[in-house]
Amino acid sequence: MRILNLHGFLGVADNKNYKALCEMFPAEDIISPKLDYRETSPEKLLEMLSDMVDTDDYIFVGQSLGGWYADKLSRKFRRPCILTNPCNYPNKLELITASGIPADFIEQYSRLSTFDENERAYILCSDADTVLPDNYSDCIKLSHTVKTVHGSHSTIENVGEHISEMILLCRK
Repeated sequence: MRILNLHGFLGVADNKNYKALCEMFPAEDIISPKLDYRETSPEKLLEMLSDMVDTDDYIFVGQSLGGWYADKLSRKFRRPCILTNPCNYPNKLELITASGIPADFIEQYSRLSTFDENERAYILCSDADTVLPDNYSDCIKLSHTVKTVHGSHSTIENVGEHISEMILLCRK
């Protein structure tokens, strides 16, 4: 099994999800690229990330905006995704829209955002997320498997344990 880990908008490749995954899997089985969301269009990033998928046994893991991309890849490749505090509508989040990214990127996010369920999505939604404070209602529209966990937007307590539980669900 291979894992493609995607960080959030202002995040880093070596994020908390990546560190937790490294405790469960060999590092060579985890791809965690540094993504430049401000300079690369959503369509181009999706193309670039799709090109990284070279086998049919991937699990996509995404935090915040990385969750948006992980969901798209999950749908495209019909593989599971584990999303931690996913940003399901980046075109509506002021942190992103006011960041100076090009208007056509915002339009792409709007056009590509999904409003239907992904049966392969497993979501961890923090109870103290100040970046996406009302995210739970969006998460339950995306997946039947949403677990409320303690933590903030980028720091879920015991994230490794929670991701491990979700991986077990993915394998069923």
